[in-house]
Amino acid sequence: MRAKKTRQATYLLGLAFLSNSSVAQHPFDAITQLITDSIEVIGQARQNAAFIIVRGDSIIYEHYWGTWNSNTYQPIASGSKLLSMALIARLFDEGYLSPQDVVQDYLPSFSGKPTMTLHQLMSHTSGLPGQSPFISDSTLTLGQAVDSIGLKTPMTAYAPGTAFQYGGVSMHVAGRMAEVATGMRWDSLFQQKIASPLNLQNTDYSGLGSTLNFRIAGGVGTTMRDFAQVLRMLLKYGKHGDMQVIDSLTVVMMQSDQTGGVPLVNTPYANDPLRRSFRYGYGVWIEERLNGHTTQLGSQGAFGFTPWIDRCRDIVCVLFVRRTLGAVQPTHTRLRALVEQIIPLKLERPIIALVGNQLRSSYSQGNQWYLDGEKLLGETNQYLSPIRSGIYSVRYVSEEGCEVFSNPFHYAVSLTEEPSKTGTLFIYPNPARTHVYVDGVDDFQVWTPTGVLVERSRPEEGQLSLAGWPTGLYFVLSGNRVGRFLKVE
Repeated sequence: MRAKKTRQATYLLGLAFLSNSSVAQHPFDAITQLITDSIEVIGQARQNAAFIIVRGDSIIYEHYWGTWNSNTYQPIASGSKLLSMALIARLFDEGYLSPQDVVQDYLPSFSGKPTMTLHQLMSHTSGLPGQSPFISDSTLTLGQAVDSIGLKTPMTAYAPGTAFQYGGVSMHVAGRMAEVATGMRWDSLFQQKIASPLNLQNTDYSGLGSTLNFRIAGGVGTTMRDFAQVLRMLLKYGKHGDMQVIDSLTVVMMQSDQTGGVPLVNTPYANDPLRRSFRYGYGVWIEERLNGHTTQLGSQGAFGFTPWIDRCRDIVCVLFVRRTLGAVQPTHTRLRALVEQIIPLKLERPIIALVGNQLRSSYSQGNQWYLDGEKLLGETNQYLSPIRSGIYSVRYVSEEGCEVFSNPFHYAVSLTEEPSKTGTLFIYPNPARTHVYVDGVDDFQVWTPTGVLVERSRPEEGQLSLAGWPTGLYFVLSGNRVGRFLKVE
């Protein structure tokens, strides 16, 4: 293991860092037990591991196993991709680069290759292979390695923009484009644009050894707390304290599917049925999408390093390990389910109330009503006029795509909807706005579904004015006949 000088970390986010003894309590005992039971499989030297959960501005769980502690520095392999693409995303904001920039405009060594863009490099759709010996040659600089890729590494059989092929080569090229665009070396760029603003105390591109051929897609070494800082910035759409490190819309772009639906030709999850259909953004896997938004994302590494963001729970998590991805994945799957079981959604459940003869959601917008588990098409307003007895519920969807359901609301009309030995009144128009006609009767009564008498009427020609009536469902009784109509705006 590479020795790394440690420094006392000073975190400026106001996070409430808890001691191990303060967090190993219900309901987190199950998390501690799961990792303890798995440590011989997932632990470095079968004993070392760590796990952290940050919610909002506080660490709500932090635990270390074996000899590891908050200063432990480890290489994170492909977890590096998230940091590297965050850096290039910031260069987008500052105008140095654009996703549609053409590689050949920055790197003449690629003149003999098909035209490809920075977007394709960042999303692994450039047509370059996943691996090349030049990205791991520590005797080269980043510029020399990328020129060698341009001149000597052949393209795959897939043209740029036609296939997803995961690996390290395309991001290596993207990193060199950043150097050319800014006139700065990659490590200096990272320190200036990401590490310093986030106050990362122990994160660099020397995780696999000191080199000037900075391994953009796999060379980072970091501590668990440092990486949690980065995740938290992304969870907050690029904001760190009072600083907007990356523009919020740029963060959304990073965390959106950037593969364009092309075939997943090469993915590290090919043999993982839970993850093999994951799509990719810029440096992150899209692990869950709800209502058109990315709600969970991560950036696992070959050494088992497993970070993730869960927007709907307002948490970031880092499983800090050093084994192999295959060895860690079963424990990661169980851990993920346990975290979701323990930590509730950040959204409050909508509350349904009966107001007059209508149902009201506690949310003014973002609603979708259901009756007996079936979606009521078009019923997305705050108020709903119930059409019959049954179990009503409402789903609230936030601007981030997170969703939460109300508790079921049992609604029963107090009048018999289909009385025995009755006929049905013919009422029109239905729904009605200004008036209704009750055909073929001399007099009738109008009731709300909750049993409130609204009208006793002998209207001329059966016409009933609805001026001033609340919207909602009404029942009409005449003798032993019954009908109903819906008053709308």
